[in-house]
Amino acid sequence: MPSMRRTNIGRRTRNARNINEFRRAHNTQARAAQTPPQIRQHVNIRRSSDVALNRAAFEYDSAVAYKDPLCVDIGSLYIVCQHSKALKFRLETSGLCCAGGKVKLPVLAQPPDPLYSFFYGNTIQSKHFLAKTQKYNVSFQITSFGAEVIEQPGYNPSYKAFIQGQIHHRADALLPQPNEDHKFLQIYFVGNSANELEQRCAIFPANKREIIRQLQIHLHEHNQLVRMFKTALDTMHSVDYKIIIIADKRPSGSHER
Repeated sequence: MPSMRRTNIGRRTRNARNINEFRRAHNTQARAAQTPPQIRQHVNIRRSSDVALNRAAFEYDSAVAYKDPLCVDIGSLYIVCQHSKALKFRLETSGLCCAGGKVKLPVLAQPPDPLYSFFYGNTIQSKHFLAKTQKYNVSFQITSFGAEVIEQPGYNPSYKAFIQGQIHHRADALLPQPNEDHKFLQIYFVGNSANELEQRCAIFPANKREIIRQLQIHLHEHNQLVRMFKTALDTMHSVDYKIIIIADKRPSGSHER
């Protein structure tokens, strides 16, 4: 390969130096023309792009603009695990769902009726259930959602909720305090199926009463959590218990969860 002429080396060096000087001057002028809000936004974007999001919810920093797209854009849920066939986001690790095939999960069984008919049927009742699934789910939820919600000033027609710090789900006592109504998990222990049905129908009056009734019977007969809590209520004494589930804690030698 012929050696490069020294004059060409000098010309390339001068060109590179001129380009760098132009860029520095341009950036200086652009920064000088920025308003204070633009400067703060630029700083937040730089901080957000550099922040490590691993365990960020446990180490919240109010100076970081977590809502910035550069920080929270995780892409679409389109990656299929070759072992478990689970759907994952683009930046999730290959072993996140099943530890690279080490965790073997049984194939999901076909749901029993009435769930199967509601999900896969072609009746008016099934179509109504699929259109209102979220409301039916709320009518039977066991826990309440907890988080520190930041109220945004100004007009907010679509209402977007901004959450700071960690989120959690809270399960209250199995029985309400005297003179208080049953709510969430407590509705399962009203003690009378007719009264329980009335309370669930009152949550969303537009829900179909017959669908609520069928789901209520199904959950009492088949839901493992409901059956466990019913057993606990029958056997526990008047001692208060607290259960804390920490996702990143596991017994020594056990597989990832």
